Amino acid sequence: MFYNQKTIEQLKYLILKKFIMQNESLLPRPKSATIFYVIATIFLVITALIYFDSIIKPIVIALFIWFVISQLKISIRKIKIGGKSVSILGSNIIAFIIIVLCMYLGGELLIRNIEGLAKSMPEYVANLDRTYADVSLLINNPIYADYVKKGMNELNLIELAPDFINSFSGTLANLAVVIIYVIFFIMEDASNKVKLNLLFLVKGEKYERFNYQLNQISGSIRSYIWSKTVISLITAVISYVILVIMKVDYAFFWSFLVFILNFIPYLGPAISSSLPAVFAAIIFDDLIKFVYVFAALGSVQAILGNFVEPKIMGKGTNLSPVSVLVSIAFWGMIWGVVGMILAVPVMAVVVIVLSQIKASRFMAILLSEKGGIPDLVSKEALLE
Repeated sequence: MFYNQKTIEQLKYLILKKFIMQNESLLPRPKSATIFYVIATIFLVITALIYFDSIIKPIVIALFIWFVISQLKISIRKIKIGGKSVSILGSNIIAFIIIVLCMYLGGELLIRNIEGLAKSMPEYVANLDRTYADVSLLINNPIYADYVKKGMNELNLIELAPDFINSFSGTLANLAVVIIYVIFFIMEDASNKVKLNLLFLVKGEKYERFNYQLNQISGSIRSYIWSKTVISLITAVISYVILVIMKVDYAFFWSFLVFILNFIPYLGPAISSSLPAVFAAIIFDDLIKFVYVFAALGSVQAILGNFVEPKIMGKGTNLSPVSVLVSIAFWGMIWGVVGMILAVPVMAVVVIVLSQIKASRFMAILLSEKGGIPDLVSKEALLE
């Protein structure tokens, strides 16, 4: 049977239309069994996160530190000594020593700041009473003043300080376990390529695609964690200088909070700017100090967060506000304060991984702020 040109064109149109209708959406068409397995897997993962948190938390923290060391190692290898690059082993050792020294020195300074803060607490409580009197005069409303007084009475700083120190000391003790995990991750890194080669007996297109995709995911995660760490560190250093200039006591402690809380979008910068400002108002017994410190720290957070950070980090980690808040609530519920700090980095890593898997790409788009996620690895990219 022969078809004329018009019929052939109609057939091509119908085939193309059917193809487009079948592929017009990234949403998958899951089977009942697939849905059951997904729900069961999520339930098991959440159960493991809750009941084995003492094991999983150090591993997750160690993984983030390992990614920072990996990026630092790449930067060190770019340095030329006598026209030669630093060896892989040498860059590993140098990067590890730098990170461990920073953690040790930072921990020592932090403990001294917290101990000094605890010893000075009675003096600050006396200043707090005077600050309450100033606030009451400023508000000039007995009802609101009573609310302020009630809140300050519930905030027993003398009792809270030892609990905070004990909690922080326990966290520092766990750092030894984290460092051990980091050492093993570095040792394991050398054999990962050998294991990958053994998984594929034939080094064909499938191997190239898997290897390229794995490198894309690893590179994106490493770039995100490194960029976020550097931006948080810059923010903390500038905040430290501002606090020293304004003569706010224990500037290192407050700048450390700025560094940690900068990993929590929206809520983190607001909290890290407010706490030093409140402390400054108490120690100087002057409410205008609150305005000065909050404005200075808030300006730094706003400039770096809205202008510098997007240009450095690019797309792929722009989580929607709802995703961020739900993530913070979920991880905070199962892992406490540590979970709240790790919530957004973990979610960003999840989005990066989901974006590179065709079946789960729609989830990455839904979790992102404006759908801007890393491009999917294409066959053309492999051939370049």
